[in-house]
Amino acid sequence: MEMTPMRRSRALHKVGYDPAERVLRVQFRNSHLYDYLDVGPEVIKGLLESAHPWTEWGPKILEHEVRRVDD
Repeated sequence: MEMTPMRRSRALHKVGYDPAERVLRVQFRNSHLYDYLDVGPEVIKGLLESAHPWTEWGPKILEHEVRRVDD
């Protein structure tokens, strides 16, 4: 999955999205990597366009099932 750097976010380091699987992958600045399941495409679009990505979209993302991705 291609990951996009999140330069405007203090919490997020990189994000990626698999539209076929509807999986949002988030790498936090603490380096932990998580997959959020059944996430709609509007969420990745919002993250990439927002001036404050995690503040605006974090609460919605946290409603989804999550899995930590092992290195």
